[in-house]
Amino acid sequence: MKSHPSLAVVALLAWPLYSQTDTHSEHKPQAGSDAQQHVHQHGEMPGMTNMNPELPDLTPAQNTPGPLYGLEQLEQMALAHHPALVQARQATEEARGRQQQSGLYPNPTIGYTGDEIRGGSYAGGKQGFFIEQSVVLGGKLGLNRKIGAEEIRVGEAETLLQRHRILNDVRTAYYRVLASQQMLVLDRQLVQIAQKTVSFAGELKNVGQADDTEVLEAEVEQQRREMAVIIETDRLRGRWMMLTSAIGELSLPRGTVQGDLRTAGPGLDEDKLLASLLQESPQVKIAQADLSRAEAALARARRERIPDLIFRGGLQQDNEPIGPQRSVGVEGFAEVGLRLRLWDRNQGATAAAEASAESARAEMQRVELLLRNQFAGIAQNYRNARTIAERYRGQILPRLRRSYIEMTTQYGLMLASFPRVLNLQRGLFEAEADYLAALEVSWTSDVALRGFLLQGGLEFPGNTAPVISEYPGKLR
Repeated sequence: MKSHPSLAVVALLAWPLYSQTDTHSEHKPQAGSDAQQHVHQHGEMPGMTNMNPELPDLTPAQNTPGPLYGLEQLEQMALAHHPALVQARQATEEARGRQQQSGLYPNPTIGYTGDEIRGGSYAGGKQGFFIEQSVVLGGKLGLNRKIGAEEIRVGEAETLLQRHRILNDVRTAYYRVLASQQMLVLDRQLVQIAQKTVSFAGELKNVGQADDTEVLEAEVEQQRREMAVIIETDRLRGRWMMLTSAIGELSLPRGTVQGDLRTAGPGLDEDKLLASLLQESPQVKIAQADLSRAEAALARARRERIPDLIFRGGLQQDNEPIGPQRSVGVEGFAEVGLRLRLWDRNQGATAAAEASAESARAEMQRVELLLRNQFAGIAQNYRNARTIAERYRGQILPRLRRSYIEMTTQYGLMLASFPRVLNLQRGLFEAEADYLAALEVSWTSDVALRGFLLQGGLEFPGNTAPVISEYPGKLR
């Protein structure tokens, strides 16, 4: 948000005037040259007699091209089309597939067996088949499924996190576009005031009531206001691109967003929000699921030392003769074995799993500290913006409006100079701009606080590192 001059009423009234006029009710028209100057300031300015106060109007022009978008409509579009949300959901499905696979029993082995196949001088030999099956002991398959279940929990929490990121990005971009729309309206109205000031300064110079420096000052002010319009127009264009990126629809037709920043939103219960953040935040859920997964992986690593049984059995034809025209015939065989864990007892993997579990416990604490720290900064930003906005809405703007209306009334009665009218009008519009700036920070901070401080909907799902890289707005 661009910078505007600060707006104390005293500073506004102290703005250099092109003429001095007594505004007491006992004032009477002067004679001679002073009276001619007074008439010039009132009667000879086209369209200024019986003028109506021009109060700020922040409504965008009704003929603005393009469609009109509401916040809820933009949110639904983002949830329906955003590629990062699709990725997050598919990552969860991948976890489901891995869980299913990790809990399956080992497949049996079937094969051919033969012994003394040529038979030798007795024309004997043995040929047959076998089946081999491993039997997993120690509940290792159950622990595999538990690890998979925790991975699914992580995936679901990451999907929820990505959903909040996307919605927060859309809402923040929406309020920023809305702020730029309304600020652009104000900037254009300030250009009109600056143009009137330049015109009036020129009129005063023509009758010898102003010099070149006053005209130049007015022209410089006009240039500043016109630059502000150009900058805000470009800012609005950039913010619209950010909104379409947040939605995930780059082909979204350019239009106007509905709403008014000046609509008072519900207040925040910071204690309740902080408690909810530390319990319900997707980041907290991910850390909890990661800890459970690490503990299950540690238990699984410790069970690895328990050997699995290996069963092997089959049938074979023994052709060794045992009498005239007789042979041994069909024989069965069976084997049972296990691999002894003498040297490799999975010590290295167990140590790694222990370190991973300890790291996961520390991550729980780190996430809580991170969330508390970020919450404190954004909540402070929100309180400051809310205080400024409420002071402008309840105190500063009403006083400026009353002052401006009274000044225009005095001007209509030829009791005030036109420069004072323009100065108060400019001050009122600049105060509205400062009010909008505070409202933008208030609304974007509100989005962050209610949305678990999450942002970065275009981040790759699963990347949960820093949640808020910077505060959502900056007060001027």
